[in-house]
Amino acid sequence: MGYDFEFQGEPHAVHPVHQAGRGRLSIEGRAFAAELFPGLVPGEHFLEIDGRQERIFIATQGDVHFIHWRGRVHRVSAINALERARRAADPSGGADVLQAPMPGTVVEVAVSAGDAVTAGQLLMTIESMKLQTAITAEADGVVGEVCVRAGDTFDQGDALVRLASGEDSDEGEEA
Repeated sequence: MGYDFEFQGEPHAVHPVHQAGRGRLSIEGRAFAAELFPGLVPGEHFLEIDGRQERIFIATQGDVHFIHWRGRVHRVSAINALERARRAADPSGGADVLQAPMPGTVVEVAVSAGDAVTAGQLLMTIESMKLQTAITAEADGVVGEVCVRAGDTFDQGDALVRLASGEDSDEGEEA
């Protein structure tokens, strides 16, 4: 059985090959020996791929995994074909609420209400478990509301930013 994953906005096919003691992954047709070991602190792991071990931190919300590796945070999500089809069938209008993937603290806010943003643009940086994560716009739009300020703490699922599509931009108000 294979899985479709999205890594940094690019789709990839991943096929796990189950073996006793170790796993193998086939990513875009290239096979890798892979094993994930728990670390000593929450979120810490050691990933060994083809005999090379690297320290990573992982935070998960639903099917989205935030992986801190080599000084960068990577967003990896499993692509559910049924969910993708449902989203494609939804009308594109309306506000999107970007929610906190985990509890934490706002480090920096990079936008204000009324700002036009493009997909992938940095909206804010948050910190959870000593791991900084970039919160980015999932689509082009206009910032309707910034729900938190630098230094604020929040819980998992709390609203961080509300975005309106381009058609809804006149609905956004200054917070």
